[in-house]
Amino acid sequence: MKILWLDINASYSHSSLAIPAMDAQLEPKIREMHQWQILSGSLKLGASWFVQRINNMSPDLVLSTLWLFNHTMVMEVLAKAHALNPELRIILGGPEFLGDNNFFLASNPFVESVFRGEGEEMFPQFVKSLGNNRDYLKLQGFCSLDSKGNYIDNGYSKVNSFNSLAYPEKSFFFNWEKPFVQLETSRGCFNKCAFCISGNSRNIDELPVKSLKPRINLMYEKGIREIRILDRTFNANIKRTLELIQLFNEFKGEVEFHTEIHPSFINAKFMEAIETTRHGTMHFEAGIQSLRENVLLKCNRYDKKQETLEGITYLSNLGKHEVHTDLIAGLPDYSFNELIEDLNVLVGIFPGEIQLESLKLLPGTSLKENAPKYGIKYSPIPPYEVLETPSISFNELELCRHLSAILDIYYNKPEWKHLFGGLVKRNNSFIELFAKYFLTNNIGKSIAREKKGLVIWEFCKNEFPHELDIVAVKWMENGLSFNIGPGLLSKVWKIGDKLTNPLYNNNSKESSYRYLEFKERRHWFLYNRKSNSSKSLLNYIEIF
Repeated sequence: MKILWLDINASYSHSSLAIPAMDAQLEPKIREMHQWQILSGSLKLGASWFVQRINNMSPDLVLSTLWLFNHTMVMEVLAKAHALNPELRIILGGPEFLGDNNFFLASNPFVESVFRGEGEEMFPQFVKSLGNNRDYLKLQGFCSLDSKGNYIDNGYSKVNSFNSLAYPEKSFFFNWEKPFVQLETSRGCFNKCAFCISGNSRNIDELPVKSLKPRINLMYEKGIREIRILDRTFNANIKRTLELIQLFNEFKGEVEFHTEIHPSFINAKFMEAIETTRHGTMHFEAGIQSLRENVLLKCNRYDKKQETLEGITYLSNLGKHEVHTDLIAGLPDYSFNELIEDLNVLVGIFPGEIQLESLKLLPGTSLKENAPKYGIKYSPIPPYEVLETPSISFNELELCRHLSAILDIYYNKPEWKHLFGGLVKRNNSFIELFAKYFLTNNIGKSIAREKKGLVIWEFCKNEFPHELDIVAVKWMENGLSFNIGPGLLSKVWKIGDKLTNPLYNNNSKESSYRYLEFKERRHWFLYNRKSNSSKSLLNYIEIF
């Protein structure tokens, strides 16, 4: 049988870990029972690109993993591929099938079955039973419809011995060409968050730290310099965390390890260990979700606001490692005003990145099951985003969507971050009013570099005119055009002008100068004529 792995990812840098994780469990004699191929690509390639290649490869069976953001594309590709070849068998797995799958199978009759749960231990049995009689449908985790259309659900498949699994890196399908690789060093989570697919009753399994060293060494030898640790909470088990940090230190800052941490759990031992690491060794994904304890309780999280803020402040002030934080709009009892207040607090702490996302009600999560209880209205199609709750309206969630874009455009980009952070800190209403400006003017996330500057300039002209000098200076520092926006306010200084130029160097024939004048201040900028660049080399503030 010719079997094709279909691997559609969000971007070029991503690849599926599920494929090599399952393939690695096959003994050669089992793998050799079939012919294996893989078709990988990103969403940007479009459905036709994949359909054409599937048609040319003529597989008998397609296997694919569905998750939140590739669901729609994968189903479009497979529906068209099946229309071209009605004999094509299709079997799917992934997070999209952690809930009830009756409706999905009934709506997509060209899909033979779907799999729910952890697949590594099951996979060899599945491959051996891929005959015409389809005995695999009796295996734990598979859901299907019988010949009469009755739904057959074989429950949830769990790996019983996580420590005994063959490592994904041993698979021929492990992709070493991507900018980063993923490393799962534990499975399961002590948190039972109602919005997370890991919020189930699964026990936590942890690989011995000593077993990880040769794997990381191999990754290093392959040229990998970014490893994303898939542990749900890196600092949950402090003893193990300290051992991992010691291991990471052996790579002397040449490899960056991405980890998800619980900011409330940052204690003295953790701080001591982190302070021994070299700059750039770690990248922290600090899950916050909300700074409201009552909101988190509704989601089965028991964080303390003060401990969370202290943890984020510590990591941000340390200055050695990137800190990514996030908030989720649409959580139960989380109002728009509370969200704005939380954003203002986070910007005041000034972590590396702030991400704002709308809540997605994922299949298999308790929050999706209890959505009617909480009065949550959500989209029935991927990515299942919340549309309205009793605490936040549809229009307010639309504002949150623009807030998310604003954070990505201005706060999460180095050239605008300090300007934006300062504007927010000095003006409590800035974030909300800026979001309304984006909504009213239909400004999207993908805007050109100078357009970003013009947008914030025009907004401040109307709402915060006292901040215009700061915006104009940042425009000049970022090297934007002298012919539009605040660039038009800049003036050329030449030898012989009445103004004394504090930056003038008589020995430099390649220098040129401009200045901006505002009440009580004059800002000077130095440029190099030969570089033909509008980005200043030196700035100076002259106070009258």
